[in-house]
Amino acid sequence: MAIIEEINQGIKEAIKSQNQIRLSTLRMLKSKILAVDARCAIPDTEVVKLFKTYFGNLQEALEQAQMANRPAIVEQLKSEMQIVQEFLPKTPSAEETKRIVMQAISESGAKTKKDLGLVMKAAMKLNSAIDGKTAKDLATQLLSD
Repeated sequence: MAIIEEINQGIKEAIKSQNQIRLSTLRMLKSKILAVDARCAIPDTEVVKLFKTYFGNLQEALEQAQMANRPAIVEQLKSEMQIVQEFLPKTPSAEETKRIVMQAISESGAKTKKDLGLVMKAAMKLNSAIDGKTAKDLATQLLSD
């Protein structure tokens, strides 16, 4: 089933169960797709990219809400993030991420931190679901100055 079909089905179920947070989040995800293509005919890989960007925006908003000490908003954002994660590929564990970064370093032939871009490009090719920030931090630790 395509992601847009899953979202449409989820919207119907959220309406029936009167789950307002899930309903509004699913509608937001659908609007992200519709903003790119009014016929919702974009491939799932592009949809995942849109959702990753939206998830990043939610993370940023969560950090700001935590700094502003707004617990109600923090809880709502956490709920939205859980719903968005249902449509994103599973991120690898810390050990798996480290293995991918080490493999990317060896494949790219990187020696110093100046080669960080090559490592990140190789890591994303190996597993596009990898968390970029974590991978960058690991690569920075593993590469010499």
